[in-house]
Amino acid sequence: MALALSQYAERAMKDLEFVAARAGKSLQGVVDATKAYLDGDEAMAADAQSKACTPGVRMPGVGKA
Repeated sequence: MALALSQYAERAMKDLEFVAARAGKSLQGVVDATKAYLDGDEAMAADAQSKACTPGVRMPGVGKA
């Protein structure tokens, strides 16, 4: 009986280690994806702001006497 329990515990430990490693990698993937998404938002916002300040865009009536 003790041998059977020992073998089961050994097998279960390997499975639990795999699950823990897999969960850790999954969570890191979520962190990395979220960071990339937020970095992309910042880049898009900066690009939109830059384009909004481009010379040549004038309000109607500006410069007329």
